[in-house]
Amino acid sequence: MRGIRVDRLDRIDGVTVYRVDGRRIRDRLDVEFTNGHHHFSRPYVPAHEVWLDREGGDSEWPFWAERQLHERALMAAGASYLEAVRRGAHRERRLRGGERRDVRSARICRLGTAEGREVWLVSGREVRDHAYIDFTLGGHGFRYRFIPKGEIWIDDAVAPEERPAILHHEVVEVGHMRAGMAYAPAHALASDAEIAFRRRVRVRQ
Repeated sequence: MRGIRVDRLDRIDGVTVYRVDGRRIRDRLDVEFTNGHHHFSRPYVPAHEVWLDREGGDSEWPFWAERQLHERALMAAGASYLEAVRRGAHRERRLRGGERRDVRSARICRLGTAEGREVWLVSGREVRDHAYIDFTLGGHGFRYRFIPKGEIWIDDAVAPEERPAILHHEVVEVGHMRAGMAYAPAHALASDAEIAFRRRVRVRQ
């Protein structure tokens, strides 16, 4: 797809780090694209590139770049994906250096309600620094213990026009989990619902 790369951020050991249009990737290619990826985690990323979602902003891309470069190097040397993710997460956590604490203060403003749950815009940076570094796009209390059960959180890095798709995913997922479904199958169903939602939005546009 053309127009994915927004700008070049760095070049390290022969690998170019690009900021990319994450929303366009999620709309048209891969709904599971999150903060960043490399060729070994997403084969559509060219072999000598790392892609970081532009919605992360300037304050976090150095953390994400370091993690993705580390993961990529480990997998290129033969590490499994799960091992690379574990070690990459450890490195990112050390770089951030934030102590774990209650992150209910990360709530910025109430966006409304959905299926009886309060929807909050939150500081994704604060959540990643102090609760869970892999928080991305959104979440709810049936998935994350740091989110109250009656709430859905939307990362403030998500552009306003993409929030409805993320909220739709979270509503579908929490509905299945509240009914007793485990996270993995609930997430898969929510991703399918999100893909359909994004497709409907594109057709209307």
